[in-house]
Amino acid sequence: MPLVSGLLATLSLPSFDLGFLAWVGLAPLLFALRRRGLWAGAGLGFLFGYVFGSGSFYWLNTIPAVTPFRFLLLGTTFGLYYLVFGLLYNLASRSIGSWIILGGPALWVALEYARASLSFLALPWNLLSHSQYRYLPLIQIADLTGTYGISFLIVMVNQLLSQLPDLRGARRWQWRPQLLALALLLPATLLYGWHRLAAGPEGGERVRVALVQANVLAQSRMSPKEQIAHLAAYERLTREAAKEKPDLIVWPSSSLPGPINFWIIRLYVNHVAHRAGAPILVGGAGGDKFPPPRDGYLPYSNSELLISPSGHLEAQYNKVHLTPFTEYVPLNGAIRWPRWITSLERSFVPGEDYTLFEVSGARFGAPICWENAFPDLFRRFVRGGANFMASVTNEGVFGGTSGPYQTLAMNVFRAVENRVTIARAATTGVSGFISSKGEIVARIRDGNGKDLFVSGFLVRDVPLATRRSFYTLYGDVFAQAAAGAAALILALSVLAAIRARPDSLP
Repeated sequence: MPLVSGLLATLSLPSFDLGFLAWVGLAPLLFALRRRGLWAGAGLGFLFGYVFGSGSFYWLNTIPAVTPFRFLLLGTTFGLYYLVFGLLYNLASRSIGSWIILGGPALWVALEYARASLSFLALPWNLLSHSQYRYLPLIQIADLTGTYGISFLIVMVNQLLSQLPDLRGARRWQWRPQLLALALLLPATLLYGWHRLAAGPEGGERVRVALVQANVLAQSRMSPKEQIAHLAAYERLTREAAKEKPDLIVWPSSSLPGPINFWIIRLYVNHVAHRAGAPILVGGAGGDKFPPPRDGYLPYSNSELLISPSGHLEAQYNKVHLTPFTEYVPLNGAIRWPRWITSLERSFVPGEDYTLFEVSGARFGAPICWENAFPDLFRRFVRGGANFMASVTNEGVFGGTSGPYQTLAMNVFRAVENRVTIARAATTGVSGFISSKGEIVARIRDGNGKDLFVSGFLVRDVPLATRRSFYTLYGDVFAQAAAGAAALILALSVLAAIRARPDSLP
């Protein structure tokens, strides 16, 4: 049962994109969890999580730095979250009866929220809701509940399906809580989605944005000749894009082959911006990461820099949420991590501010790579006044795998949650525009329709958002309420278990 559920959950996600499987895939797991003892339930949950994690992240094995042991560790860590779910779900199902139709989804959301928020172990990647990124009527509710509202609904449907064998011989009144809950929430979600989608086209002011995908990767210790060749690839595409008179040209993260304060790089970028006649957002280190420390020097690990046509550095955003073990060392000083986990000797310096850039009267944020996975971080830019967002990333190391499509799906939810258009620029793909309704309206493709490891540019007029969604203003209150409900359910379950005989917990 958990093997089947883990496989179906994997197939529901990009790039398999069989999203409908998510609506039935968990039912075998939930059915099995209620049929076993407490500790057996924990084991089944772990097995599901291990299969789900290993299956949905199988593409990591193509990355040279990911050894079989590291991949085994990732699958095991992923499985531990669902071990907890299996244990708690089994315990709750014994005491709350038909209310498990709400209790099960609340437990699932609480565990997903924990997985997305747990310090340096946080992994808000491949949540169950991400399987629905192409189903626009369904995901519009994310501007109220965040991505977790869709996960809640999916688990609720699976919960009802898992109970069909139990309810076959039950009295009619025993069906009512399940059917009533689903009859209220599912149509309400779809009606809300259709209402939002039926709204007129985004009006108001617009800004013209050009995306450049050069399909070249910066390497460490590039020679000056190699750096020039790297920048020339961006220059050629930028000149073509400039013919369409954009207000902003966006290069992806890590588009610079070295720190901006290297004179040859700064001079070249200034030249390109001047020739284009438009500001260029470029990505790279705000300074050299690796020199010996010195007073007044901050070795930022990742930065986005806005260069004006006059060559002036208009603003700089320094990555706030660094990637653990590759950009910073978690619990540095308290734990000495083995070399096979991280080779970093010291952490780079994170940014402190959610910097907004401004072009032609429009403000935008530019979260970098890993940061786009975190809903709360992303919304801080919009809450601070961003009218649209630039999502910049370097995913060339992922190769031609599911990885870029999984991150693209996360960007769809960021757009709906905050009701902003996203201009997504990736070094090797997928680059494109995502509307505030979550529609991927355009991608950079070659003549054969390929969107990974191709070069090109795309120019589009981006509407400027001025209103703030409920989610932008208040964040993950739905997930927090679900976590509170899950805690209450567990407290009641524990009390019921204490009152029962000791042998009631096998």
